[in-house]
Amino acid sequence: QTAKNDTVKAKKSSPAYRIQIGYGQLFRSGDYLVTSPYNSIKAGMTVEFPIKKGFGVESGLIYSYDFGKRNQLYAHYDTAFFNYHGHFLDVPVRLTYSFPTLWGIKIFLYGGLNVNIGLAQSEKRTFDVNPTDTTPTNALDYPVTGKYNLYNSDLNRFNLQLGTGGGVQWKKYRIRSGYDWGLNNVSKSSTYPQKIKGWNIAFEYEF
Repeated sequence: QTAKNDTVKAKKSSPAYRIQIGYGQLFRSGDYLVTSPYNSIKAGMTVEFPIKKGFGVESGLIYSYDFGKRNQLYAHYDTAFFNYHGHFLDVPVRLTYSFPTLWGIKIFLYGGLNVNIGLAQSEKRTFDVNPTDTTPTNALDYPVTGKYNLYNSDLNRFNLQLGTGGGVQWKKYRIRSGYDWGLNNVSKSSTYPQKIKGWNIAFEYEF
């Protein structure tokens, strides 16, 4: 009987491994910057280590492909067009809490840090000058048409975020959603700081 109880206890306290796929939007915002979303397609794996009384610690590795576009209006109706793509890795470290409800459904909550690491990020810029604007002037520098590696010119790769969220679980299936706030300046310029924040939703399967 004792050996059986030890086996059940060990099974309940074993880590939970999950794969996930999801979607989200990131917003790179700051002074003199148009706030526009990056559409984010995510896929990866997480592992949750139970502590006790419904609490646990979650981590993992999640890859995301982000893309989007925006327009920025300058003086005299001159317009710049930006088209961007990026590849990122997320490493979350979060405290979790879950509790059972009716019909075998569990509610879970989480909160903690997320380390977002930029692998590659490029931006295609096109500057369209109004034909009537023969001598364009603006408080900010005008963009130069071309394709740019943003980690060489504009941004840092490291983005530390603080996030919270939750979801529901039924058997081995989970739906989760959350929001992350950027904590550090990702811009190479200290004069015009930028931070990255965003929301996400994902489907998970536990195996």
